[in-house]
Amino acid sequence: MLVAAGTVSAAACGDGTEERGRRLYAQHGCAVCHGVHGRGDGPSAKRLDAPPRDFGDAASYKQGSSVSDLAASIRNGTGAMPAFRNISDDDANDIAAWPDRRDEEADVR
Repeated sequence: MLVAAGTVSAAACGDGTEERGRRLYAQHGCAVCHGVHGRGDGPSAKRLDAPPRDFGDAASYKQGSSVSDLAASIRNGTGAMPAFRNISDDDANDIAAWPDRRDEEADVR
């Protein structure tokens, strides 16, 4: 039996989704705008016309706060955030799932 590599996400396998999401967040440069801890305080945040979302502020989720809503925002863009269509649906879902589980001490470096 042949299995195509990379066709099943960590979320589907149930192993390491949180860790995978944290790694993808770092790998795709999300912290540059959103900050290491997702507080909207990344090194580029001050140079942006619209401040990046602080993931700890529930009121800032204008497009919805479910994992699927957040993944759609990553892939399609929302407001001032550009679309990241180069990020796969599986990767976007894992990135979107990570902020819900991270704590203040999580470090994405």
